[in-house]
Amino acid sequence: MSPEERIQALLKAPPDGWVAFSEDEGRVVAYGATYDEAVSKAEQAGEKDPLLVKVPTDWTEVVLAS
Repeated sequence: MSPEERIQALLKAPPDGWVAFSEDEGRVVAYGATYDEAVSKAEQAGEKDPLLVKVPTDWTEVVLAS
C-alpha cells in the first residue's frame, strides 16, 4: 500500500476511531471505535501484530506528509 493509499484509507475511516493495518502496512485489516475493538477485530482477521493509527475527529488541522 502506497503512502497515498494509506492516507485515503484514513480519510475514509470513521472519525475518532482506530484503523488497524497489517504488520507490513500493505492493507487495512480492521476499523474500531476504540483501540481495543480495533485490536480485537485485527486479531480475528488473523493479524497478530497490527499497526494501529488513531483517526482524528477533524482533519482540518492535520498536516499529512509523505
